[in-house]
Amino acid sequence: MTIAVGRTIRVREDAYRFGTGTLTLAITEVLGTQTVDGVVWVQLKGREIRPDRSVAPRERYAAVRVDAVTEIEPVRVR
Repeated sequence: MTIAVGRTIRVREDAYRFGTGTLTLAITEVLGTQTVDGVVWVQLKGREIRPDRSVAPRERYAAVRVDAVTEIEPVRVR
């Protein structure tokens, strides 16, 4: 899967830093990648998509394991 601006992803709690619960994120910026112990992590900025499909007003940072990312149907972010 390609991690790119404009995509909306879902990541389980144990596969991203920093936060709790499953993360659904509309990606607005890809900051970089890093390999740690053979696992590729990507640093992202984006707008969190809440369970009711509303969009959080502020961007947030997340480092996610690339192998644990699922792409989902995009949500419009304004």
